Amino acid sequence: MKVSYNWLKKFVDFDLSPRELASLLTSVGIEAFVVVNGRFWTNVITVRVLDICKHPNADKLSLCKVSDGIKEYLIVCGAKNIAVDQIVALAKVGAILPGDFKIKKSKIRGIESEGIICSQKELGLECDSEGILVLDKGTKIGNPLEEVLDKLDSVIEIEVATNRGDCLSHLGVAREIGAKLRKIVSLPEIKTLNIPMLNCVEVKSNLCLRYIGSTISNVKIGPSPKWIVEALQKNGIKAINNIVDITNYIMIEMGQPLHAFDMAKLSSKQVVVRNAFDLEKIIALDDKKYELDSETLIIADVQKPIAIAGIMGGKYTSIDEDTSTIFLESAVFNAESVRRTSKRLNLSSDASYRFERGVDYKMAEFAMSRAISLIVDIAGGKVEAKEDLQNIKYENSKIILRVERVTKILGYTIEKNEIAEILRHLGIDLQPMGEILLCTIPSWRNDLKVEVDLIEEIARIKGYDSIMLSLKEKKSVNKMYCPNSSFLSAIVEEFRSKLKGLGFSEALNCSFSEIKELNKFDLKYYYKISNPISKENEVLRPSLLPCLYKNLMLNIKKGAETITLFEHGKIFNELGERKTFAIIAYGKVWPEWWMWAEQKIEPRYDFYFGGGIIKNILPSDEFIIDKNAIPKYYYHSGKNASVVYKGKIVGQFGILRPSITENVKGEVFYFEINLDLVDEFYVCKTPFYKMYSKFPVVKRDISIIADKTLKFSKIEKVIESIMKSGGVLKEYSLFSVYTDENKVGKNNIGYSFRLSYQNNVRTLTDEEVNKDMNVLLDKFNSDLGVKLREKSNNGVS
Repeated sequence: MKVSYNWLKKFVDFDLSPRELASLLTSVGIEAFVVVNGRFWTNVITVRVLDICKHPNADKLSLCKVSDGIKEYLIVCGAKNIAVDQIVALAKVGAILPGDFKIKKSKIRGIESEGIICSQKELGLECDSEGILVLDKGTKIGNPLEEVLDKLDSVIEIEVATNRGDCLSHLGVAREIGAKLRKIVSLPEIKTLNIPMLNCVEVKSNLCLRYIGSTISNVKIGPSPKWIVEALQKNGIKAINNIVDITNYIMIEMGQPLHAFDMAKLSSKQVVVRNAFDLEKIIALDDKKYELDSETLIIADVQKPIAIAGIMGGKYTSIDEDTSTIFLESAVFNAESVRRTSKRLNLSSDASYRFERGVDYKMAEFAMSRAISLIVDIAGGKVEAKEDLQNIKYENSKIILRVERVTKILGYTIEKNEIAEILRHLGIDLQPMGEILLCTIPSWRNDLKVEVDLIEEIARIKGYDSIMLSLKEKKSVNKMYCPNSSFLSAIVEEFRSKLKGLGFSEALNCSFSEIKELNKFDLKYYYKISNPISKENEVLRPSLLPCLYKNLMLNIKKGAETITLFEHGKIFNELGERKTFAIIAYGKVWPEWWMWAEQKIEPRYDFYFGGGIIKNILPSDEFIIDKNAIPKYYYHSGKNASVVYKGKIVGQFGILRPSITENVKGEVFYFEINLDLVDEFYVCKTPFYKMYSKFPVVKRDISIIADKTLKFSKIEKVIESIMKSGGVLKEYSLFSVYTDENKVGKNNIGYSFRLSYQNNVRTLTDEEVNKDMNVLLDKFNSDLGVKLREKSNNGVS
């Protein structure tokens, strides 16, 4: 939507440039930018030329004495068309002209000039001009130049949130400016007329909340005044005739759509607001025929539809040059009904755009009076009658606001008086009750429903930059501290922190999928969108995989050789909405290095490397990687595993099936964990830092033999329990696995570990290392029946 800078100033007094105004509107939540800037200067006023004489030191220059009605100025001027008694534009000292040209007091050929008399080129009004700008003789002097130039205006384009239908007018935008600047907004004056009551409207549907109709006779159809035509043009609306133009003018001024019917074209004097009959048809003003149904609200005479309520009028009753009596409509229709009808008929208009977002119940009457006043003045009509039918009795909603709650929610102290001032400038009536304010919501703010809505309004008008974190509340990005936090938030932050450290990037996708994409992964959908915005968004996603896989393929097509992504989002399955975390990885683990060229080392993301990542990011020992009894269809049958938390499978990872990734060169690793399956609380430990030991590491290699049926994770648990017991074993790594029965025996398996021992305060002795290693071997034997492998004939253990 576009708004006029000068038009806004008629509602509220402000002293901001168009760019400053656009910035102010953006700060209160209305995205705005200047599309036409009509004012290219500051501090330029109108003055009268009192006297002209020749410059004593220059043949082509004149000395001009000019006056703004209060003060006289001496100006050096070189224009040939200047004359005594002209009204001209003076850029005073301190003025800024186009090109950031600042006017300074300067001497020209020895005589000081107190500004410059401007040409249209210097003002940026024309690309080229001869001589100075000469204004009409009746122009008042001493006024800012922008106030006396008719065409001079700036147009600001705004983007309004769907719940802020009240801002779809100049009045609505002016209210936001007034609230921010703490200024009073004034409404245009209207004439009070004594109008007889009309009795020819019948409302037969609850979808019409209020309907006001007026009959105006003896109107003279013709072109609109220049000021209305220009106002409509700035908003991208074509002028048609004075009656239609006035209804459009009121709509962009007050936000209330109106419609005028030619009374002579009605089959009766009776107007009926009703639901259409199935298969009933109407030819609208766009010359297209529309087939209606019983859910469509229409305006009709006794025989046929004459308008689709809230969307578009009918062609049959349109205003033309022969119209002399009109029936003027100002109504409030059900927003959902207008939205459904507009979508079903694929028909939208400026009126439906406003009705869909909700119009002001009380504005309907004021807009009608304003329109009648303009029609009488411009088209010379006579108001015969008026009727106001209200299907519901409107009552302003009331919300209780706790002052202490404002401070608690916003995180900073704001005084009760300031809260009251902000709310009053938003049009909210207040009744103080101690530390509680009883707020009566104005009829135009149908988006304010609960206490937190009012708190958001206070934050919005006060300024979001006022919300500051104290130093105590700021967290270091390198730390994660979450006392009394649920597992959900804690694990997500830990996942994010670790994965970013491993070079992963975060993806953010919409919560929708295409059925065709789900079929590829054998995924079932449970929630289908009744009105999808596109084919690709027809169902709610049951997994994060389809979207992440699309991200992967897009990056591969763009030439990326390595893609590592993670996402935290919602999925929708048979149990409802669930929070999920997922990882997808493909390509080389690290970039090529010239030192590895001969060795042809090229590790890629595979099942084992991906499993190492999962083990690294899992936040505690309570998470166990185990065999996958029932793997998802999309996993490779021999390359997948599960993540178990307290006996429950909460996630799976592995390589995607080759049949799915046939267009990809190499394997694709995928991991997904359903966080809602973990119902325990998880409290993170505050991370701490310690110095590395400066004493040497003692390394020992051991080989053990275990039963093939023994899970390797149990062996790891024994080693880790020794490490946590306070001994000197700091690290371990598996470097060999033996499966040859001739070496390890039948139904056995052999593992070789490298153990690293270190003390933080002194150098270790062999006795200390042997003692700690024997403790480990004894625990292997007693807990698992695992024994040290005997030396072979060649002496190697």
